[in-house]
Amino acid sequence: MNAFKKIPGLLKRHAQAFWYVLMVILPVILKTGKRPVIFSRFAGMGDILCSIPACLELKKIHSGATFIYNCDASSACVPEMGGVTNFITSFREIGLISFWYRWLLAGFYSFGSDDDQFTSNHKEHFLQSYARQNDVTVTGEHPHLKIKPALDEKISALRKQWKLEGRPLVLIHPGPSYPVKHWSRASWATLVEKIKTATGGTVAQLGARAGSYAGAAADDFQPVSGAVCLVNELTLPETIALIAQADLFVGIDSGLLHIAVSVRTPAVGLWGPTSARFLFLESESTFFVTSGVGCQGCHHRVPRLHWFTNCPHEIKCMAAISVAEVFQACQRALGEKVQTAPAA
Repeated sequence: MNAFKKIPGLLKRHAQAFWYVLMVILPVILKTGKRPVIFSRFAGMGDILCSIPACLELKKIHSGATFIYNCDASSACVPEMGGVTNFITSFREIGLISFWYRWLLAGFYSFGSDDDQFTSNHKEHFLQSYARQNDVTVTGEHPHLKIKPALDEKISALRKQWKLEGRPLVLIHPGPSYPVKHWSRASWATLVEKIKTATGGTVAQLGARAGSYAGAAADDFQPVSGAVCLVNELTLPETIALIAQADLFVGIDSGLLHIAVSVRTPAVGLWGPTSARFLFLESESTFFVTSGVGCQGCHHRVPRLHWFTNCPHEIKCMAAISVAEVFQACQRALGEKVQTAPAA
C-alpha cells in the first residue's frame, strides 16, 4: 500500500479498497467462479477467537465458498488454528468493501459487541452475541484450537533446551495490559514461589513487548521474580503450542487466557474490572478468581470512564484479590500434581 501514501485521506481509503478488490476478491472469483465470503474482526486475539464458533456455523451456509478472515496481522494464526480459513488479510478499511463492493461477495460478516460502543450495559455472552448478530446460534463454548504436529514437536524440543520438561510446567501472564487489569508484581512473585514449592515444577512468564502480538509499550513489561522469562522468546503460534503443553495457565483477562481455554489447558483467570460471565461458560471458568468488591465488573456498565481515565478507586478490585485465593485455585486446577501445600 506504499503507493497510496501521497493520496489525500478519503481518496486514499477508496483507492486502497479498490486495490483490495483487484488483488484479493477478483482473483478468487476468476479462479473459483464463485464469490468469496469475508469474516472480519479487527480487535485483540481474544475477540477474534470468540468469533470462531459463529464463523464455523456461517461456513455451513456457504458450503464450497472461499473464506477470508480479515483481522490484525499479529493474530492471523488464530482463525487458521480455529479451523476457519488460512486465507487471512489485514485491511483496516474493510468496511468500504462491505459497503461499495458487497455485490462481489457471497457474504460479509462483521463481529462487534457492546464493548465497541461503550453506550450500554453489557448483557450478552460475547460468543453468543457474535453469532446472534449474524443469524446463527452457538453454545458459547470456546473453539478448540489445533496445533500442527511439527509445531508441537518444535515446542517440545525448546522445552528440553530450556529445561522446562520432566516436571509440572505452570505459565503465568501478568501483562502488560490496561493498568486496571494489573495485579501487583509482589503478589505474582509470592504466587510463583508458592506454586514452585507445591509442585516442584517450573513457572515461566509469557508476554510480549512492543512490536509483537501484544502491541504493548516496552516500558510496560516487568519480569516476575522467580519465574523463567519467556517474554519475546516465542511467536504467537509457538506461545499457543506451549500453553497447550503446560499443566496450568494463570493470567489476567487477556487473549492468552482465551487461548488457554481453547487448547483445554486448566486456567486460573484473575478478574477485576471485567467479568468472566460475559466471556466464558461456567464449565470453562471453574478455577477463575473474581474480585469481591462492590464495583467489580465496572467495565460492562455505563459509564466506562475508568478505561480511559484510570480507575477512580485506585483499582481496588485487583488489589483485593489475595495470593491465598489465587493459590488455592491453582491447587484445585493442578490436582494431584500438587505435592505439598505451603502455609499461607
